[in-house]
Amino acid sequence: MTEKPKKLFFWGVTLLFPFLFLLIIEIGLRIGGYNSEAQDLFVPAPSNSAFLVSNTSFIKRYFPSFVPKVAPNAFRKQKRSNTFRVFVFGGSSTQGFPYNFYYSFADKLEQKLLLNTEGVNVEVINLGMTAVNSYVIRDLSKRVIQYEPDAVLIYAGHNEYYGSFGVASTQFGFVNNVSFKRLIIGLKNWRLYQLLESIASSNGVEAGERRTMMAKVISNSNIELGESVYSKGLNQFEDNIGDVLALFNKNKIPVYIGTVTSNLKSQAPLTDQEAVLKIYETGNDFFNKGDSVAALSKFIEAKELDGIRFRAPNEINKIIRKLANRHEARVIEIEDLLRKSSESGIEDESLFIDHLHPNYVGHQLMADLFFEHLMTLPYIASHFKSNEFDTPNAISQFEKAYADVSIARLLVGYPFQKDLTVDQELAEFQKIYDQYLTASYIDSMGAVASRTMQFVPEVLIEVINQAQNRQDSLAVVSHYFELMKWQLNSIDLLEKGIEYAVNNRETDVYLANMILQFLNDGVYDSRYIDVLSSLYLLRDNTNNAEYWLKQSERLEPNSPRMLYNNAHFYLLNGDSLKGQQYFKRYLQAQQNR
Repeated sequence: MTEKPKKLFFWGVTLLFPFLFLLIIEIGLRIGGYNSEAQDLFVPAPSNSAFLVSNTSFIKRYFPSFVPKVAPNAFRKQKRSNTFRVFVFGGSSTQGFPYNFYYSFADKLEQKLLLNTEGVNVEVINLGMTAVNSYVIRDLSKRVIQYEPDAVLIYAGHNEYYGSFGVASTQFGFVNNVSFKRLIIGLKNWRLYQLLESIASSNGVEAGERRTMMAKVISNSNIELGESVYSKGLNQFEDNIGDVLALFNKNKIPVYIGTVTSNLKSQAPLTDQEAVLKIYETGNDFFNKGDSVAALSKFIEAKELDGIRFRAPNEINKIIRKLANRHEARVIEIEDLLRKSSESGIEDESLFIDHLHPNYVGHQLMADLFFEHLMTLPYIASHFKSNEFDTPNAISQFEKAYADVSIARLLVGYPFQKDLTVDQELAEFQKIYDQYLTASYIDSMGAVASRTMQFVPEVLIEVINQAQNRQDSLAVVSHYFELMKWQLNSIDLLEKGIEYAVNNRETDVYLANMILQFLNDGVYDSRYIDVLSSLYLLRDNTNNAEYWLKQSERLEPNSPRMLYNNAHFYLLNGDSLKGQQYFKRYLQAQQNR
């Protein structure tokens, strides 16, 4: 080897050695199983390994100081041929905050699909999380392709400034460069980076735990319209969501992306700027004089000029429409829906629980609109069967207290209240909290569960026991319906819920929804199908009963209850001969028992 090649070889080895050394460490960490529990987005469900659920250990990588709640929506590891699988992306509004996940539009959508289709296994997996923005959605989208989604729903855009990796956030907001932040997210796949990040975080001092999340994430509290940081928030949203839509379009997966909306009329700007607050008050003056058009214009202007940008600017919706057109996605006009559906005709407190989170009525409206669009898909359209039942139209007493207390803590803190110390915030919150403690047994349990972050299923069991002691059937069944959402394939739970609901017409809507959910989750038992058939026949609803009667007969051809239900069905349809035949078989089956 001559002198020049030797030098090249020497310098090549010298330059590559650090990388080889790091690679050896990485391989060693992987072989040793370091942090192995945090590598997969989905892991087997604890109660049933045939199902997958979101992995909170994985999700921690996106958030330096907290781990958001993720809906424990279980879906089958092996997708069945009759499955319609939907993934839902977004922030806290998508997650369902301040409610538990089963009051989110995603879960209500799943219930509507179950109610209004026949022969379809429905899986709606909600990946909505607090503080999530387009960077996280972009990363998650690449990870769900392998799970064969049949449709994707997106409702996002509020967190581009203060969400994780936001341009004005304390969470990974150190460098406002799209490529750099994407690099950071990519590095989080390496065990060595995970180890170094863990060491760095363990050496840090976590302060301000008594403050609300909204107070802790703000690093820039006055982002002027059109300034550099404002534009960077829009640019990152466009770049990231553009990649998301392109990816799903390339894989021929239909995407339904909602325009974002927020509370305009009932939420003053969060900034202290007097000129902006004056515009908001002018909007109120116009509204009080009966000029809703001028009022709406002023409310929008005030929101657009609000430098504390927890509410997305209108430019986000323009970007959504532009990208959807470019990548063949379907725009779902959520903003227009909630505007028209609000009591005032302007987005207000009738549909929002705070500055931007829809209340349970808003979530129901969103679910209805997404449902209407999904029904245009050929597979769903071919299995459509309208149902007289809908999802429950009210939240339970426990859930209302749980959500109200969560929101109360938020609204006494920054930026809603700027002149209070942390101790003053907590004192104000304590006054509200104490009112729930003395209101009723259910209110008190909801309040305590929310404040102390108790495991909700355990509290719901206690609520149900208390309601049983008071012989409050509606409270028992409505809370059984919620408990069912946490308990995958719990036969005992289903039977107890049916026992309380089956003879009480006031709870029929809960009974129908509970049975359909359990059948969908794999508890395909003719006994539950017979109860569902009876429920429809009690209402002379042969349209919805027919399919389930056939399913029951296929599973248990000599079941007395199935035979009796079929006799009832044919008599209602005017076929007395067929009805008599089934009734004779029913009598014979009774004798043979």
